[in-house]
Amino acid sequence: MALEFSMRFDLKVALRYLLSNRLQSALLIGGVAIAVTVFTFNAALINGLAEFQIDRVVGSSAHVTIEPATPRPAVAPAADGAERLVVSQTALERREQIKEWRSVERIIDTLPGVSGVSYNIIGTGLVTRGEQTLPVSLKGVEPARLAAIAPIDDNIVAGEARLGLNDVLIGRKLANDLGIGVGQPIFITSNQGRERTLTVRGLYATGVDSLDARLAYVNLDTARVMFDLPEGLTEIEIKLADIYAARAVARQLADTTGLEAVAWMDKNQRLREALEGQGNSGSIIKMFTLITIVVGVASALLLTTFRRRPEIGIMRSFGISQRFVLSVFMLQGALIGIIGSLVGCFLGWGFSTLLASAGDGARRLPVDPSLGQYDVALLLAAAASIAAALWPARAASRIDPVEAISQ
Repeated sequence: MALEFSMRFDLKVALRYLLSNRLQSALLIGGVAIAVTVFTFNAALINGLAEFQIDRVVGSSAHVTIEPATPRPAVAPAADGAERLVVSQTALERREQIKEWRSVERIIDTLPGVSGVSYNIIGTGLVTRGEQTLPVSLKGVEPARLAAIAPIDDNIVAGEARLGLNDVLIGRKLANDLGIGVGQPIFITSNQGRERTLTVRGLYATGVDSLDARLAYVNLDTARVMFDLPEGLTEIEIKLADIYAARAVARQLADTTGLEAVAWMDKNQRLREALEGQGNSGSIIKMFTLITIVVGVASALLLTTFRRRPEIGIMRSFGISQRFVLSVFMLQGALIGIIGSLVGCFLGWGFSTLLASAGDGARRLPVDPSLGQYDVALLLAAAASIAAALWPARAASRIDPVEAISQ
């Protein structure tokens, strides 16, 4: 009972100190709120930008890619103290392929979280129209799985997303470069020397010039003939419901199939470095906001300590313990931190929501209010305020009653 009274009295004194100088308290709470607003908005912007970049890069590509295993020549062990250098040359006429892809298909079917699979044959060639010849990458896919990885059917701007044995889908930029349209024939020569005349069935536009100007989709059976691969595949693409599980799935597939399975993170080194750089920048900004909270709260409570030395001395002379004085100032820091954090979280969410809805299309900032890390901001700001109050609280609890009253 005495403990409950003591705690209530601690809180009462702390509130009295805060309310006795309302302007200072309001400035302290406002400073914490501004710092938390910056913290949450920065988190919403950095995390939203990361999600935007990942969606732009990974949204229309495979999360895990299975490729033929790279053969490694057997090397005899070197003698003790000797160093063996090995030079390996790959035969140019032989193409690595996934021959037993049906067994791989059965393994993929058992994996949870797989949202799409595409069995492909990839190769290069030349496309000719009249006197103009351009290099092109040919991707042979099963017609039923055309949109399993990239939403090509949604990106069709002319014609239709249909792949018969004599059909081809090309990018709008490639069509403009060749000066052709839907329903017109083009002559394609593969890098294996096979030639075929195909009809442009549709034009797509992804917004990525490197794809729209160089990638053409053909039927998988057509690609088998053009690249002389009657049985195998050159790659298997997998899309996952959770893109961050790609590494674990790739490792599992590599262990079970003996093939090379690569996650999207390992294929996009520049994206990963950019995201790490953004994350580090955001962490630095968050650190400075916390430092601002600590400095502001500590300096204000130190001034309060020196201004209230006589009051503290009188309380101590009446038998108030050092622990009580310590708790009063710690509670002040906690109240400032919690109230300021709550206000800052609300302001940060409102500001992020406002900017996320402002503008349209490419001019809209990639801010995601749901990624503002409000719980982290609330906990860190409250902890920083309590930590900042520790020094003034210790200084107040060590005041000598006799010396304080005499002053």
